Amino acid sequence: MANRFTKTVKNAKRGINFSKKFKHRLLGSLALFLFLLAVCTVAVWWQEKNFQGSWWDSLWSVLFTLIGQGEFASAPRTFVGRIIVFLLSIFGVALFGVVFAEVLQRLINSRLKEMLGMSVCKFEGHVMICGWNGRGPHLIRQLTASGRQISVIAEERPRDLRGDVFFVQGNPSDREALVKGGVEKARAAIILWDPSFGDDDSRTILTGLAVESMRPEVYTVMELHNPENERYARYAHVDDLLYTDSLIADITAMCTHYEGISSFIRDILSTSDDGHSFASFDVPAEFEGRTMGELFEHYRAQKVLPIGVIVPPEGAAETPVAEWLSRVNPSMDAAVVLPMKIVCIVKNNG
Repeated sequence: MANRFTKTVKNAKRGINFSKKFKHRLLGSLALFLFLLAVCTVAVWWQEKNFQGSWWDSLWSVLFTLIGQGEFASAPRTFVGRIIVFLLSIFGVALFGVVFAEVLQRLINSRLKEMLGMSVCKFEGHVMICGWNGRGPHLIRQLTASGRQISVIAEERPRDLRGDVFFVQGNPSDREALVKGGVEKARAAIILWDPSFGDDDSRTILTGLAVESMRPEVYTVMELHNPENERYARYAHVDDLLYTDSLIADITAMCTHYEGISSFIRDILSTSDDGHSFASFDVPAEFEGRTMGELFEHYRAQKVLPIGVIVPPEGAAETPVAEWLSRVNPSMDAAVVLPMKIVCIVKNNG
């Protein structure tokens, strides 16, 4: 048994070495291998079994011959049977090695390309993260909890990146990298500030310009480090801007001033637990001209808590949403003027 297994391994190695010199493509090798199996099966059924039993039994005998096992492999009864065993032991195993090596090589190459960030993202409606910093892992955790597929474009693969996150290695402001990240089918793009460039937000702004020039309809959120660079970031026409450091400072000061409020803030700022979080919705056209009280009551009936609205500056309805103004706890007698978004606290799916 051990000798037969050793012989099979050696034949397989010969087949793999032979595959390096084999000039035909995978489909040709597979077709030749299947043809050899079919011819040998018919010959075995005819010469060895005199058409007794089924064709499938003969095929089973041929397959076992490839690994040096079975009664037919060890003791063929006819001269034709011996020739078949010889052909299968040499050419059959060699062709099997060709097919196996080609398939394995393609699988390995595909996996390596994905791990090295060289393949193209096939997701649709996903979130594309451009750049990377210390907030990346938390961002992925929150997005994954909300059921979003994610692609990441960065110079180097982040440590401990989840296996279900598609990674592209490259410059996120480069067109080719954005194509690989699936910008054409992405729902949103998050552009993170890269700390390796210091306080300079130029890399972030360039990435925003690249994303918006390739696909203006994608919803883009840009993270800036220096608020003074906002006037330059506006040229990228991104949909939203965030100053993370400033936001963290504001939250820290609030927690210091109001004891115990930190747990409430953690709840509404997270989507990865079974608590609550912020959400915004476009106000339906049917509420045009009605009161804020009627609008809020409509959303309360849907088991959410409305806390305010977002509106464009007066007389500037075409202004990007990122530049709209917030109205927290507006007067309930005020009239609804569209376009408008209502901001609510909603229950997470958990």
